[in-house]
Amino acid sequence: MKKYMNYKQIFISLAGGVFLSFILSMNHILPVLEKSDLNNSAFTAILSGMEGGMDRTDIVWTLLAIGLAFIIYITRYNFRETNYKKEIWLILISAVFGVLNVSGQYMFWQDCLPVTLGWSWIVLSLVMVLGWAAVFYMAAYWLLQLFDWLSEKPESVRGDSEKEHSHLKGISKYIDDHLLLSSFVCILLLWLPWMIIFYPASMDWDVYRQLSSYLGIWAHSNHDPWFSSCVLGVCYQIGVKLGSENLGIFIFVIVRDVLMALIYAKCVAMLKKAGFGKTVYYMVLCFYAVTPVWGAYSKHAFKDTFCAALFVWYVMNLIVLLRHVQMGTLNKKCSILYGLSALILSLFRNNCIYVVAPVTLLVLLFMVVKREKWRYIFSITVLVAVYFAFNSFIFNFCGVERGSSKEALAIPFQQTARTVRDHEDEITDEEREAIDRFLDYDSMAENYDPLLSDPIKDNSKPGASREDIIDYFVTWFKMFFKYPITYVEAAIGQSFGYYAFVPRFPFGAGNYNSGMTIFNWIYVEAFSEYYSFHYIEAWETGREILASWAEIWDKIPILNLTNTIALYTWFIFLTGYYLLRKRQISDILPVLALLIMTLTCMASPVNGCFRYFAPVAAATPALLLLLRKSGNE
Repeated sequence: MKKYMNYKQIFISLAGGVFLSFILSMNHILPVLEKSDLNNSAFTAILSGMEGGMDRTDIVWTLLAIGLAFIIYITRYNFRETNYKKEIWLILISAVFGVLNVSGQYMFWQDCLPVTLGWSWIVLSLVMVLGWAAVFYMAAYWLLQLFDWLSEKPESVRGDSEKEHSHLKGISKYIDDHLLLSSFVCILLLWLPWMIIFYPASMDWDVYRQLSSYLGIWAHSNHDPWFSSCVLGVCYQIGVKLGSENLGIFIFVIVRDVLMALIYAKCVAMLKKAGFGKTVYYMVLCFYAVTPVWGAYSKHAFKDTFCAALFVWYVMNLIVLLRHVQMGTLNKKCSILYGLSALILSLFRNNCIYVVAPVTLLVLLFMVVKREKWRYIFSITVLVAVYFAFNSFIFNFCGVERGSSKEALAIPFQQTARTVRDHEDEITDEEREAIDRFLDYDSMAENYDPLLSDPIKDNSKPGASREDIIDYFVTWFKMFFKYPITYVEAAIGQSFGYYAFVPRFPFGAGNYNSGMTIFNWIYVEAFSEYYSFHYIEAWETGREILASWAEIWDKIPILNLTNTIALYTWFIFLTGYYLLRKRQISDILPVLALLIMTLTCMASPVNGCFRYFAPVAAATPALLLLLRKSGNE
């Protein structure tokens, strides 16, 4: 490195470090701007923001600038040493990231895009895009280098692992030799404090609604998956027969958590079998066992907890199936496990079928191309078809109501509501009438929340006819050409939490659904006449300690990245890019499954909801298996 240790390179790196630290600091400068500042030039407003926003954190940003300068220096050095040729596709991806990230930041702080603020703000936003694109490009470069090291040196890694293993003795050796069992016990033990102290479980509106639907207090409905409601309801009834409502809910939680711990432990064991070193699979073990969000979810009775683990199980079975098809060793067990995991996942959460159906279709096409035996293709097809047969049966013969399709219409609803809020004086009587026949026009402007579509969705007209709905969507489509910027702002405002690096949403945002969504309550007044669930009062201090532990984790640098949704999204995207670059085309399917699940989150009623995103986050470590060609069983 001495060869390149000159003043020119040092100066360029320092200048770059200062510039990038300034760009990253925008998350802390922009909040102090008043609305009146937006009428000033961007330069004047930012100077005002710097005066108020950086005086207390100058040391932090100085250290960040130095750290970034060092990263720039070693990256440039590595480029020269390896004769690195810049990848045009990675540059384009970095530019797209920069645009989306900066757009999300503007929507977070100012509820608008810079194009509506004037030319000085547009120029500032382009500078920010350039800075974030540069940060992304460097991060992507080193991540792809890491992927190369993990995938191209399996023997050396495995050799290092075996060398480390030879020094293990006693308990340490037993743990590593029986990693599946050890991981299972470790995960379950570290979840137990949450499960016990929050006995019987944390419960929100969704849990009560599922129980009430199953018991007939409310109409039987597939709004929450009917199969999931039945499992919860049966456990509840067992507890009631044993003399305790609390026990019934706890039976559901403990059985579910045992299965979840086993699935996560299996992921850890598969990473070891694939040849990864101890550092990799023990970090993944800590991810599932130590990160507070998974412990906190283990004590919650909502369906999303189990769905996260079931999605991991599905992704692992998908990877195993692809490996066997690639090697020509597919067997009945493998095909049945894939089909079964796809079926159970879909039965426990409605939106999962939007992942399972297209991915399974592509899997079957891949199997046909590889001339796999028809009985394997048939077994997968039949198992996935059971989902549709089950739903048809409960709708036609069990009196279960279909779930509303409005759950997936968050972005169109938000676009209409924002347009009504911002351009009400320009909307024609014809447009207003078409909107009002499906949605409550008069309440839109007041109820519009950029992060949450429920206030608009919940005021839709239940008696709207098919013609009314068609007229609404025709009007919605036409209005896009009149108000394109408003439509884009509404779409980004409803979804940026899933792909933009912004600060944590404030407490209560998204009707208490945004962020980590670690619910600690159990009482819902609307259902008090039907149920009497309660915590053990003497354990209140313990609950406060665990809740504080989760909050502390979310404030510790590096550790709190486990709760940063955008980090997972772009890691997954770059994993797919890496596999395409290596021409591992069929290995894209598991990545596609995670990306489709992310898209369903973006189309969901809540922006930046970790509860919705939890399956994607939990399944991300399993993608490491795609870097190895063997041992993924």
